[in-house]
Amino acid sequence: MFGLTKRQFLKRSKECLKEIGIQILLFRALLDKESKEGIYNHEAHRQLDNIRKDIETTFSWYEKLNPPSKCISLQQKILNAMIIFHDCVIINSESLVASRIGKHGESYIKFKQSKQELEKFKEIFLPLSREVDRYLQKK
Repeated sequence: MFGLTKRQFLKRSKECLKEIGIQILLFRALLDKESKEGIYNHEAHRQLDNIRKDIETTFSWYEKLNPPSKCISLQQKILNAMIIFHDCVIINSESLVASRIGKHGESYIKFKQSKQELEKFKEIFLPLSREVDRYLQKK
């Protein structure tokens, strides 16, 4: 099977980053609702589960791409960023579970850890997005 051209790979990378960006917005909105206690635990858990599934679907699709050899490091960076975001969502889900069973201290710690992981992810995601945009602008 033939691999993708650099331009094709970059366009698909842009699609992947756009999809992850949508999930980030949904996740941040959920975090805001959680911090203000404006959402029920069950509803938050359902929304987190949907976000997690979308991340996993996007990850699987992107991982299967066959990039040109000079783009493999970019693919690895994007996959690594998605793993960090996935971990962030999982930690937040663990926070909800701890809250549900009455371990509010542990829930608070997990919630803060989730927010820290999100900041770590944002530090990686924004430069990656700019890098892909920059490569796409070159002709």
